[in-house]
Order: sequence, then structure tokens, then C-alpha cells
Amino acid sequence: MACEKAVKVRDPTTGKEVELTPIKVWQLAPRGRKGVKIGLFKSPETGKYFRAKVPDDYPICS
Repeated sequence: MACEKAVKVRDPTTGKEVELTPIKVWQLAPRGRKGVKIGLFKSPETGKYFRAKVPDDYPICS
């Protein structure tokens, strides 16, 4: 299943807030705790990849 919904994130390479679709989403959680969902994004201006937190209701995709 591909990631389809766009998410508003801050691009750390340019400092701007952009709306991007993540390439991959996974969950990071310590054992027995809730955790957060992280998405892999590609900056449209610089082409560099970065990670950012996505909303908890976002589906996990790869």
C-alpha cells in the first residue's frame, strides 16, 4: 500500500513549511509504550531526504 495523503511538515534543509506525501511511514516505540509515527520525505527544492513526525492516525505504509 502506497502513502497517499499529504502531510504538512517543516523542511529542515530550507526551513519552510511544505505539504508533502511521505515515501515511507513506520512506528517508533519503546517496549511497552505508545510511540510515534515517523515519515520519510524528500525535499522538493534540495532533493535531500529527511524524517519527520506524522499524525498518529496516518496509516503505516512502505
